[in-house]
Amino acid sequence: MSIKNRFIVFGALFCSLVALPATAATFEVPRSFEIMYVDLESSSQFGDDFKVDVGEGIHQIVVRFNKLLRSGGDTESYQSEPIVLDLKFEKNTYLRLKAPYISTKKQAESNVNKPQFSIIDDMSGNEVSYHQQMLPAKSGLQNTRDYVAEIEHLMAKNPSNFNTHSTASDSPVPAPVIMDDDVALPMMKFWYNRSDEATRKEMRIWIADNMYKPSVANIQLEMSKFWFNKANKEEKKAFQVWIVQ
Repeated sequence: MSIKNRFIVFGALFCSLVALPATAATFEVPRSFEIMYVDLESSSQFGDDFKVDVGEGIHQIVVRFNKLLRSGGDTESYQSEPIVLDLKFEKNTYLRLKAPYISTKKQAESNVNKPQFSIIDDMSGNEVSYHQQMLPAKSGLQNTRDYVAEIEHLMAKNPSNFNTHSTASDSPVPAPVIMDDDVALPMMKFWYNRSDEATRKEMRIWIADNMYKPSVANIQLEMSKFWFNKANKEEKKAFQVWIVQ
């Protein structure tokens, strides 16, 4: 089954298992950017192209620079590669992507290659910490690209350990990738890294005894369980080794 089809199956199954967390925070971008995905789901399920509401915790949000400039009677489009952001949202926070105003072709072309921005806590006015990765450029028609699959492979090759609940000494190390087309292991790692310590503990107990009824209920735990059940024997063993390192 292709990666895309796996996610279609996963989407239908997950929606039947658990409801989305209650809204706790908001993320907004200026009109020179767009929000593409939130935790690998289309942003339209959370808000719109410029503002999304999410639950408290760590989320992966994919954005890109996307600017239209008029020159005479023509309109030119400038678009960067997708940028994968890992952000932590506290309860009732409002994070805003802040970028310079773009008015010239030179500025737009520069941002296509290297978008300039910072992320601000709207309440305090302070910059917040985050982790970012950018998809590599590809030639050809962009509307035929499977961005979700590309993001999965990027995470598998360059996993993010962004987790402000943990110190560098107790954060899990990157999981070994068995092969590029094996999705379950990097996805287990992805959701485990986005879990708090209580959720990680419940996941470890459940792995040891899959009849155990976890005392927490959140998207991170359900996704970790989903991908563990999808994994083969070697992937499960690799994941169990990784979480105790």
